Amino acid sequence: MSRRLRVYLAFLLLLLVLLIISGPPLMLLHESGIKSYTLIHFYLAQLGLFVIVGALLGICGHFAYEIKKSGSWKVDIPKITILGIPLGLVACSYLIYFGIDIPWMIKKVFAYIVNIEVGQVVAAQIILGYVVISSFYKKGC
Repeated sequence: MSRRLRVYLAFLLLLLVLLIISGPPLMLLHESGIKSYTLIHFYLAQLGLFVIVGALLGICGHFAYEIKKSGSWKVDIPKITILGIPLGLVACSYLIYFGIDIPWMIKKVFAYIVNIEVGQVVAAQIILGYVVISSFYKKGC
């Protein structure tokens, strides 16, 4: 079995364990948030969990190989600004919609994302974690 395949299997196992272990605490946060009419803690935990999942995917696919290279670390600023900022807004749409007092015109945009929930917020959170991690690279001397 090649080293790359072992790394992918190890990260797959880590992701599965992380998702299985995080299920019950997220469910408890969601239930207590519904009872108290404040779901902010649940949305923060969900954001953190899925950004970490995306970051782990980025570590597996990109970052682990960048560590081995020689040179100084650089950040891909265009990637962060063009991909990261819009994804960050979608990923944080629940927090923005329910947690911040914003003008009604902006709230209408986030209402569409929040009310048509079919998984795009979770997908944006995972992709955001991946984009942030994969924006770091080493540039040779």
